[in-house]
Amino acid sequence: MLIGVNVTSPETLELACSLRDSGHVDFVEVLVDGFAHIDPAAFREVIGDLPVGCHIMLSRFLDPEPERLEFYAGLVDRWQRECGFLYVSDHIAHFVHRGRPLPTSHEADYGDWEPVVTRAREWRERLGCTLALENFPSKAPGARPQAEAYAELVERSGCEVLLDLSNAVVAELNTGEPADAWPALPGVGRRYHLAGYRPSPVDPSLIIDSHDVELSARTLDLLTRAAAHARPDATLVVERDANHVPDEWRADIERARAAVRAAGRVPQPSGA
Repeated sequence: MLIGVNVTSPETLELACSLRDSGHVDFVEVLVDGFAHIDPAAFREVIGDLPVGCHIMLSRFLDPEPERLEFYAGLVDRWQRECGFLYVSDHIAHFVHRGRPLPTSHEADYGDWEPVVTRAREWRERLGCTLALENFPSKAPGARPQAEAYAELVERSGCEVLLDLSNAVVAELNTGEPADAWPALPGVGRRYHLAGYRPSPVDPSLIIDSHDVELSARTLDLLTRAAAHARPDATLVVERDANHVPDEWRADIERARAAVRAAGRVPQPSGA
């Protein structure tokens, strides 16, 4: 299993390079939205020969705007040619309502799943590659279990699952849906994320996927369970989107490697 970090903007690229130089990461995942204005050849020159994965935040493929999707497809293609992506991943979420941007992403309706399956299949075909789609950090119970809906999605769309382990734990804490339903799900096994979460400052009974604190013991336990099902070419991204304290990020990476080893699966060699 390759273990890496997310690079969300040019400002975090320097930190990712320091983690590379200290031997803590085996690859990086670029949030391609944050680098749309950057020449991918320049990115490759800075990051060196590290493998690169691709994550998309705001394609909004569930609420399709033809010009927007063409822009994103072209962006991914340009970066793919230069960086040779390990994978391409995106989110299942709504980002607009009646043409207006939402302040935060909104969970899809698992009871009205046909449009999601159709649009995921169309977006995968437009990108021309295997597409991994991330599970959602649910705030409230849905019309049916999220894991059940994703299993159908995999079967019918040709996509795979980017299993965000901390999202699964957040959903369990908020809704009661068991996080342990995810690791052996069809379509899971190659792409993983994990990050920190905490209570909402507005409503402490609500857990939010904050990406700004250390990994929880529950997430690391789920990682050990998931690693037992992972493929040899699997990738794991230890995410930080804020509070970029280098020593804290390194400690999370080391804890993640230890959790993978606890499953009897040896991660890729690291100088850490």
